Amino acid sequence: MKDFLARRPLLVGLIVLGLIAAAGIWLSFEATAPKATSARSAKSVNSAKPPIPRSVGAPRSAQGLILDDKQDISADARPPDTRRESIVRMGLGELQDMKRMNPAVFDAASKRWNAQPRVKEIIAQWQATEREWKTQDDAAKAAVVPQMAAMWKEALGLLREEVEKSAREAAAGVK
Repeated sequence: MKDFLARRPLLVGLIVLGLIAAAGIWLSFEATAPKATSARSAKSVNSAKPPIPRSVGAPRSAQGLILDDKQDISADARPPDTRRESIVRMGLGELQDMKRMNPAVFDAASKRWNAQPRVKEIIAQWQATEREWKTQDDAAKAAVVPQMAAMWKEALGLLREEVEKSAREAAAGVK
């Protein structure tokens, strides 16, 4: 028992050294591990030093690219029915936005807009296109879709002009 008590400081010293070594190893792994913090370091907006460019990889070139008509991923690659619905949905959304901004001005402007001969002509063209739409194949429908978009764009432009004119008149009358 006396031998154990005599070796006690030696054992305690070895345990302390082991704990220090374990802590050092643990801290070194923690320092190399990626941190999952969302806080960013504070940067001044008007710093005097230019940003350091990072090397991401080799610069890309358009020389190796090949255009393929069969792999069209643009919005025009959607089916004609979907494109037509999108045109109508976006047009109705713009109409609702104009009406929400000033309902009293919009109502008066829409009545004057609806009485315009060009608007009546656009509406007649749209109705004729809608009647033909049901009997056409996809290729014919795809050819008509740009015309439909142009009709909506022109009609909404005329309505927007009329609403702005009515808003100016209303503002002039208020003053």
